[in-house]
Amino acid sequence: MPISFSNISRTSEAMWYKVERLRDPQKLLEESPDTPNNSCCSQALLTDKIMKLAKAQLVLLNSKKADVLSSGKGCFRGQCGVSSKVAQDLELALLVQAAAEKVEDEQLVCARKLLTICDVLASKTALNEKIDQALGIISSDKLKGQEWLPMAEELDKNFLEPVIMSCQQEVPFCLETQFISSQSILEAVTAAKKVHLMDFEIDNGSQWTLIMEALAVHHECPVELLKITDVGTCEATMEKMGKRLSSSAQTINLPFSFKIVVSDLKDLKEEFFNSEADEAVAIDLPYRLWSLLAWPNHLEALMAVIKSIKPCFLVLKEVEVYAKAPTFLERFNEKLLFISGPIDSTNSCMLYRKLVEEVHWWGMIRNVLTAESIERTLRQERIGFWRFLFKKFGFVESDLNQTSILQANLSLKRSDQC
Repeated sequence: MPISFSNISRTSEAMWYKVERLRDPQKLLEESPDTPNNSCCSQALLTDKIMKLAKAQLVLLNSKKADVLSSGKGCFRGQCGVSSKVAQDLELALLVQAAAEKVEDEQLVCARKLLTICDVLASKTALNEKIDQALGIISSDKLKGQEWLPMAEELDKNFLEPVIMSCQQEVPFCLETQFISSQSILEAVTAAKKVHLMDFEIDNGSQWTLIMEALAVHHECPVELLKITDVGTCEATMEKMGKRLSSSAQTINLPFSFKIVVSDLKDLKEEFFNSEADEAVAIDLPYRLWSLLAWPNHLEALMAVIKSIKPCFLVLKEVEVYAKAPTFLERFNEKLLFISGPIDSTNSCMLYRKLVEEVHWWGMIRNVLTAESIERTLRQERIGFWRFLFKKFGFVESDLNQTSILQANLSLKRSDQC
């Protein structure tokens, strides 16, 4: 049972995140959700570079025992080669990281003052909630009862659908991981007459549409039947996707069947999946297993179910970042560097950028910073953890398709020049 790993690195040099645009926090507050930002500043810095430069300045101030409240404000302005916008971003990054250090040291009043300075530049909700929690103003139970989505009552699945599709179709690292996994799966099943694809997060289905079109014109070994099984919790959305894919299959004369499995990952059973002995089964696991890291027994149970299906090929896509460090400051610093990449990507190319940041990224940051113990459900691991886990269950790692990676790199370079 081969497995290919598609991991997203947290470093700015990695190909997935190499989109050199500057996130302008002040402009973010002024823009509407529907206005894309296509401008590019020649003096722009990647967000993670801004964070690292600000961290270096903070270390310098700490070594001099300087007061960050007085010394940090305006410390980057007037420096050679630094534009006013970059200086403002550096100042914001410095103040936020200084506030996190004060929270770790339980200097909560000082942390609040630093965040007050940040207030005009960007949201500081999560750190303020952490301070409130430490002061006893807000309980962990109240935080636990709140939804991830800040606009949960106003945003339903139908409203978010174009936002999700925008992510899948426009964000560079989403496009590249989709492209590479599709090509790898296609190569794995190309000699089979009956193909069974299992998807644990089908989203807009564009990945499978490409595979369907490729199989339809594969005359050397024509496909007798393509089956797709969609695993998820939103039955209405899954059924809608099934109708869309069935219509596409009919248009290209591809024998096709679609099945949904409505279940949480932790409740999946082997009998939910109807796979035949003469089928080539391929599984796509896009950013799903991380959700069970807080419950190792559920993760192991799911792995046992996946093994029982006996796939000929499996693609695992997970974010590679260690976001479950024991101390608050370690988690803060790790998440700060990790999230810099996708923020640069969404800022440069996405139509619904502001919604993605205020809904999706907001929830992720908030959970990492404010939740403790079992309530901190958002956890990620490094690729070594996933390698060990899959080896334990009898999977053998295989290399990703090199041609696909080359094409993905070329595509990413083109998007970087837009």
